Amino acid sequence: MLAASLAAGGAAGPAGSSARQCPAGQVSRGGTCLPGDTEEFTARQVADALQKYKLTAAMAGVWVDGQRVSTAAAGETMTGFPATTDMRFRIGSVAIPYMTTELLKLVDEGKVALDDKLSRWRPDLPHADEITLKMMASASSGYADYVTDKAFIAALYENPFRHWTGEELVRIAVSRPMARPPGSGFAYSHANWVLLGDIISKVERRPLGEVLRENVLEPMGLTGTAISSRADIPAPVLHGFDNERGVFEDSTYWDPSWTVAEGAVMTGTLEDMAKSFAAIGEGKLLTPESHELQLTPVVKVKGDASFALGLPVVNTWILQNPSFAGYAGTVAYLPSRKLAIATVATQGLGSTVQNASTNVLQAIAGHLAPERPLSLG
Repeated sequence: MLAASLAAGGAAGPAGSSARQCPAGQVSRGGTCLPGDTEEFTARQVADALQKYKLTAAMAGVWVDGQRVSTAAAGETMTGFPATTDMRFRIGSVAIPYMTTELLKLVDEGKVALDDKLSRWRPDLPHADEITLKMMASASSGYADYVTDKAFIAALYENPFRHWTGEELVRIAVSRPMARPPGSGFAYSHANWVLLGDIISKVERRPLGEVLRENVLEPMGLTGTAISSRADIPAPVLHGFDNERGVFEDSTYWDPSWTVAEGAVMTGTLEDMAKSFAAIGEGKLLTPESHELQLTPVVKVKGDASFALGLPVVNTWILQNPSFAGYAGTVAYLPSRKLAIATVATQGLGSTVQNASTNVLQAIAGHLAPERPLSLG
């Protein structure tokens, strides 16, 4: 099942507006030139991915300067019920730059500095007098990742409905050998985000979710995004499916408490993912200095990819690509074109890749902005 739409009013506007002259075969959208077949190309990539990667559902959307250009959905949320682009799903690591945005707001307010040591809040943790807020925000603290711990994986698979506390997760991470010395390079650890969330809550003296809702989500206008460390998802729900436990099963209501900090566990929509990354890419909530800090690469990951404060940067695109419990998503923003793309995929029986949404987004990005190819390897 396929649904696609082109934003009304997306064509050239009146003189003096965002309209511009474009080469043959291209049209003006939000002040930039895009291929005239953007709507058809987006819909085709979604439909093709559904078949190629054996997905249950797939969707994608394109926005320029906040203006919706095209959205498409294919497949089903459940048998007999078509997936639609307004459905809610777990956004996972998309919320991480929301946390680093709040962290930088605290920097702007003079409440913290990026060079502040972890020991200011957690002197009990190993290497706390060496690890800075900037290291945690750039995934270079050196802490091991609890998500790859064998005992954690076994416990998660034994009971995917178990609710985890942040302290449980941090203790698993610090019980393992350091992945590398603090500040010496990239070593992705979910413990960084759990600790950052806890620190933000301590500085603001209120729950992280309350802080993020008031200071980040509401100012960004994310009306389709909800915070809950429990398993509930507001309707309409895009169901997730997974085969990690050896059987293909509905994973929609598995407990997500282990994924990021409590208060940063969120569900959202395709449009909100794109809207939020446009806001981050344009620095709408930060001073120019902090905005530059957020998007400036800190550590090399691999190939063209680096990690800034809470998000990867590839060829000037900023992005996130969460994948867990049968859900996969990718959102990317290209500041030079004010171009936002968001994609989502849910696993199907016999799915061939872990995050098919990334492949869909790369194809769309290559078609719309060939001068800035996006490859996540």
